[in-house]
Amino acid sequence: MGVRVFGETPYTWYYVLVCMSCYAVGEIGHFIIGIVSKPLAQDIEFGDKGCISNSSAYNVSEKCTDANYTRCMSLKNQNESYCEWNYLGSGIEYQLLAGPCFIAIFTVTGIIIGVLGDVYNRVRLLSTCVCFYSLMAFLTGWATEYWQLVLLRFGFGAGEAACTPLTSSIVADKFGSQSRGLGMSVFNWGIYIGYGLAFTIGNYVPKSELFNQSWRWAYYLIGIPGFFLAAVLFFTVKEPQRKAIGNNTEKQQENEDAASTLINQPVDNALDKEIETKHTPRKPLSTLWFAIKTFALSPALLVLLLAASIRHTASFCWAYNTQLYFDHYYPGTDLGFWMTLCSIIGGLIGIASGGLISDKVVSKFGVTSRLWVLVISQSIAAPLAALVLYLSPPYCFIALLSAYLFAEMWFGVALTVIVEKVPMHIRSTAVALSAFVISNVGGNAPVAVTSLKGAVGGLRNALYIMYAGFYLLSAVFFLFAQLLMRREKVNKAEESVESIQKNDVVACDS
Repeated sequence: MGVRVFGETPYTWYYVLVCMSCYAVGEIGHFIIGIVSKPLAQDIEFGDKGCISNSSAYNVSEKCTDANYTRCMSLKNQNESYCEWNYLGSGIEYQLLAGPCFIAIFTVTGIIIGVLGDVYNRVRLLSTCVCFYSLMAFLTGWATEYWQLVLLRFGFGAGEAACTPLTSSIVADKFGSQSRGLGMSVFNWGIYIGYGLAFTIGNYVPKSELFNQSWRWAYYLIGIPGFFLAAVLFFTVKEPQRKAIGNNTEKQQENEDAASTLINQPVDNALDKEIETKHTPRKPLSTLWFAIKTFALSPALLVLLLAASIRHTASFCWAYNTQLYFDHYYPGTDLGFWMTLCSIIGGLIGIASGGLISDKVVSKFGVTSRLWVLVISQSIAAPLAALVLYLSPPYCFIALLSAYLFAEMWFGVALTVIVEKVPMHIRSTAVALSAFVISNVGGNAPVAVTSLKGAVGGLRNALYIMYAGFYLLSAVFFLFAQLLMRREKVNKAEESVESIQKNDVVACDS
């Protein structure tokens, strides 16, 4: 048998750790724009302008905040200006660059790559895409015009779009039912490692003025390790054999007799076997169409996508506005330290515990029970997120770390539910379609924050709604999805019993 770690071989975990590392590099590039937006905007010259403190002279940012141009230029101490009128790193140009410019290509390309991943070698596709988005990040460091940033952001999104659909499909094939949730969660560690390191790189590297390159070296430091990881992935990770999750080798279905299987086995496993027998689409367009029909015919999957979209909205509204929030309300806060600490520790523990807990729940109650973990965790996270906005540093970061421990359980569990729910031959496509819906809603929502903050009295109040409020709203819809999945399971069991009874009657008559 050899050494086993959580039921899997060390090489299986090596698979997911390499993919996670590639994803982490991608997520640094994804979120770094929100951290370096001010020096980037001041160098390239785009976005809103306002009064900011000249921190090299005096720590008087509260006097500069919200001052108009005339007032800003008149604020002096011994004939030396301690405020300046400059680009803030915010505004519609920034929000478009951070959100829609990335999401538009990310979601469309994700579907294309997902379909290709159900037909061709996923490891080779993934390593090519990792190399490509690393190149886009490296070249961003050379940009001198806003339109160049837009094009390179498009390219980066196109490359990173491969990570989730391809790796989710690989994890589904490499891991058994008792460890699949944890495996998916370990892969998604890349989100939190990448997000946390984005704050470290984005806050400290520009200030170091390395070779007088300011924010540019932040992008160089994303591209260089990405090239190395792409090579490691290509040469050391093998394409796994595809398998049907619903076959009888799944440990969950062992030791069940025929009668209890009809009533108690998870409906999605039964559906997987049935669909594999009747449909074997191989062409990319057929695969895509079959995946769309699978979602359209499952109310539970549709509600799950809605819940995930709401939850993703909360994440992006906070992620893209974190730096701006603290710069405005608590200038001088060491975000490089606090956000790295909170996001990496809280995110890693949160998502891993979500995977472990859901795996334990599945071993006892079946795969349709995973969503209960999300209903409970997001309900707990919502008031903790509100405390993040209510408290001042450093206490807000204690609340943030606590919120992460519960809030970040969601992503790995949601992806695991999707790959367990759909047939084997459309897994990559199904994950890509899910990412298309979730990212187009959640990824573009931060644009609304700019308008909402004017209507509700500031950025903090807007985040109470779009961040903490959407955590709670997602819990409600995860509950609806859970109940629908349970209903589908019961319906499938009843249909199976009726089918057997009819066959018995026919056999008796003959």
